[in-house]
Amino acid sequence: MFRIRKRFNVAQEAPRGPLHGMRVLDISEGIAAPFCAKLLGDLGADVVKVEKPHDGDYSRTLGPFPEATADPEQSASFFFLNTSKRSITLDLRSPDQTTQLRPLIAAYDIIISSDTAETLTARGMGPDEIRSWNERAILTTVSGFGSFGPHSSYQSSHLVNCAMGGWANLCGMPDREPLQTGGAISETLTGAYAAAATLLAAIGRSRRGGGEHVDVSTQEAVLAGAQMPTLFYEYRGLTPERYSSVGSGAGAAYILPTSEGYIGLNALTLPQWHMLCNFLGRDDIAQNPRFAGISWSAPDERLEEIREAFRESLRDRTADQLFHDAEARRVPFGLVPSLSELIDLVPHQERGFYTKLEHPVCGSVSIPGVPFKSTAINPQPYRPPLLGEHNDEILAQLESSVTPPPSHSGDDPRALPLAGIRILDLSMFFAGPVAAQIAADAGAEVIKVESVQRIDGWRASATLAEDGPPTWESSPYFNWVNRNKRGITLDLNDTRGQDIIKHLVRDADIVIENYTPRVMHKFGLDYSVLSAINPNVIMISLSGFGAKGSWRDYVAFGMSTEQMSGVSHLTGYENEEPLFTGMTGGDLFSGVMGSVAFLAALAHRDASGQGQHIDLSQIEACNMYIGDAMAGWTLAQHDPGRTGNSHPIYAPQGCYPCANDGWIAITCKTDTQWSALANLIGKPQWTSQFSDASARSVHRTAIDAELGAWTQGQDKIELMHRLQALDIPAGAVMNGPDLLNDPQLAARGSFLAQDRPGVGVKHYPNQPYRFARCRPPPTERAPLLGEHLEEILTDLTELSPDDIADLVIADVIGTVPIAAR
Repeated sequence: MFRIRKRFNVAQEAPRGPLHGMRVLDISEGIAAPFCAKLLGDLGADVVKVEKPHDGDYSRTLGPFPEATADPEQSASFFFLNTSKRSITLDLRSPDQTTQLRPLIAAYDIIISSDTAETLTARGMGPDEIRSWNERAILTTVSGFGSFGPHSSYQSSHLVNCAMGGWANLCGMPDREPLQTGGAISETLTGAYAAAATLLAAIGRSRRGGGEHVDVSTQEAVLAGAQMPTLFYEYRGLTPERYSSVGSGAGAAYILPTSEGYIGLNALTLPQWHMLCNFLGRDDIAQNPRFAGISWSAPDERLEEIREAFRESLRDRTADQLFHDAEARRVPFGLVPSLSELIDLVPHQERGFYTKLEHPVCGSVSIPGVPFKSTAINPQPYRPPLLGEHNDEILAQLESSVTPPPSHSGDDPRALPLAGIRILDLSMFFAGPVAAQIAADAGAEVIKVESVQRIDGWRASATLAEDGPPTWESSPYFNWVNRNKRGITLDLNDTRGQDIIKHLVRDADIVIENYTPRVMHKFGLDYSVLSAINPNVIMISLSGFGAKGSWRDYVAFGMSTEQMSGVSHLTGYENEEPLFTGMTGGDLFSGVMGSVAFLAALAHRDASGQGQHIDLSQIEACNMYIGDAMAGWTLAQHDPGRTGNSHPIYAPQGCYPCANDGWIAITCKTDTQWSALANLIGKPQWTSQFSDASARSVHRTAIDAELGAWTQGQDKIELMHRLQALDIPAGAVMNGPDLLNDPQLAARGSFLAQDRPGVGVKHYPNQPYRFARCRPPPTERAPLLGEHLEEILTDLTELSPDDIADLVIADVIGTVPIAAR
C-alpha cells in the first residue's frame, strides 16, 4: 500500500499552545474528567467549564481550605483540577437544558462528561442527541466502570477503584487490610488516559471527518496500572499476595528510614542488585546462596532478614547523602520527599516545573505545571475560574460565533486515528513503550528497536520457568506493553546501526526514547541530527529528571519515580512508614502523560507544520497525578501524609473482611448512602446518632469495627451487588482470577487474548477507552526478538540481502541475544 505523506513548511508564528484552536466544553465534575479537560487546557485548548449555579463543581467542597475556611473559591482540589478553564453556570438538569446546551456544543465541539452515556441519554443529551446537534462533536464520557455493561451504573470512589481494578489487593501487608494508593491517582490516571483518547479522536477527526464517542473506564485504567495480578496468574499460576513493604515482583526494593528522611533502595535487574549490595557494603548478601532465587512478590522471611541488614547499613547516613552517592555509581535510589520537600526538589527548581498562579481570592498559589519542555512551544497553565466568572463573556462570544461547516468523511471514515503514522520506538522497559503502545493500538505503525547486545530489560523480567520458551520471549510485562509493534534489532553503538536509524527517520513521524540524556548524543542520534534529516519529525525523550539540570544523568526507574513523585509519601497505613503501591511504579504514569505530550505535538504539527523535540521529565509527569495534594500544601499548608483508607470528607470509608480471606471496599459519600447502609446492617439508630460525615469521622474506629463484624463471613462479590443496589459505592477487592472472570470487564472487552509461540494464549489488559465509530484496533502479539528484520530492512531501507547477511555476521542485527549464546 502506498503511503501518502504530507510535508509542511515550518510555521512562521507559533500559537500560544500546541492545542490552540481546540475548543472543549467541560460539563464534568469531580476529579477524573476535570483532570482530562485541565490537561487539554494547560496545553492551549479553549476550555469552558459548565458548573451548577450557586454550588458549582462538587470539588469546590473537597478542599483542603486555608485557615479552616470552607470558601468554595479556595478549594485546593478545585484549584488544581480546573486550571486553564473559563466558567459558565448552567443548570443542565433543567427542562430547557437542550436550549442551553445546543449553541455551546455547536461552538465547543469536544465535550468532556463525568456521566455515562446511559445517564446522558436519559437526560436527553446522549451521544446520538449530541451528534444530531453537531456531527463533528467528540463526546468523551469518563466514569467509574464505563458506559454499558452490567456494572456501568455502579457507584465508585478512589478506594473502590483501587479494589475493583486490582491495586488494593497488591497494596498493604498480608496480615493487614488492603490499602488504597496515596492521593487520588486512580482518578487522575483515568483523566490522563481520557486526555490521550480525546486527542486521538480529535486527530482522527482532522483526518477522516466526523465526530466520535470516546468512553473511558476507571476500573480499566486501574487494571492497566496493575497488570501483575492477571499476568502472573496466567503466566506462572501465582496469585500475588499483598506485600508492598517491598517493591513489585519485577525487582528488588525497600523503602527504609535513614538518620534523616526515607530512602528508596531499588534494583530492577540482577546487575543492579549486585551494585546495590556492594554500595551498602553487603556483598555477602548478593553472594549468599541462601538469598539466591528469592521471590520479591510474596512474603518471605529472608526478605525481612535483608531488610534488617540494610536498615542497619543506613542508620548513620541521610537520605540525601545516600541518594547522590548511589546515583554517582548508577544505582537507582529514590528519595521519598514530603509535599513541602517536593516543591524544593532540585530538578523541579532548575526546570521551573512549579508555576505560581495569581488568584483573586487565593492569592499566589504554586502548582505543578506542564511536565515537559519543547523546542517548539512551552505552554503554561493559567489560574482556575471563579464560579460563573465568564458567563457574559462566553454568551457574547456565542452570539457572534460562526458554526463550523459540516465535516466530510475521508476515504475511510472508520479508520483508526493514527493510521498512516510511523513511529520509531527506541525505548525500553516501560515508560516509553507504554506511550508507543497507546499509539500502536490507535493504528500507528510502530517499529520497536532493540539490540542483541542489550535486549529490552523487560524481556529478562518475570520470565517463565526453565522448561518454557527462551526466557527473553516469555516475559509477561514485555509481551503486554509491546503488542501491535514490529520488532528489529540494531546495534546503535555501531555506525551501521546508526545509519539505518537515520534512513528510517526520513519517513518517520515520531521517535520515542527513554534513555538518560547522554545516550542518544553518544549514538549520534540526538534531535539536532534527526531533525536535520526530517524537519517534521516529533521526538519525545522520557528521561527520569529531564535533559537539563544537575540530575540529568541520574538513572531512574518506575520504583524510584513513584518514590520521588510524592505517591510513596502518601501511601501506607495511618501514621506508619511509607509503602510501595504494589504496582510497577511510576512508569505507566509517565508513559500515559508522554502520549498526551506527543499527541498534542502531532495536533500542533497538523495545524502548523512544525516538528519538535519534547523533553519530558518522568518525576514531573508522576508528580502531576497528585497535583491536587500539592495544591493542598501550597494553598492550605496541608500535608495529609499517610492516612490508610480514610478520606478527608467521606465517612465511613474502608476495606472490611469477608469470607474466604476476601475483602470489600465501602465508601459513604452522602448522608443518604450512610442511612441506607445503617438500615441494611440493622443499625437504624446510627442515622441520627452519626447524622453527618464529621460525626462519623470522629467515631470511625467504632463504626469500622461494627462494619467489619457485619461483613465478616459474607461473600465479597454478593455483598458488593447488595450495596451497589442501594447506590452505595462498594467494590470487592479483586485478585487475578477475579479480574479475569469479572462480567463488567468481559462485557467491555477489557482483555485481549493473544497467542504467543511457546507461551500460548494469554489475556492482556486492553486500553481503558473505546471509540464508537472506529473499527476495532489491531490485536497483534508483541514481536519476537528481531522478528521483522528482513521485511523492514528490505522494504524501508536500501539494503540488499547480502548487506543484511553481513550485518547479521557482524552482530549489528540478530535474533538471539549475545548473552544467551
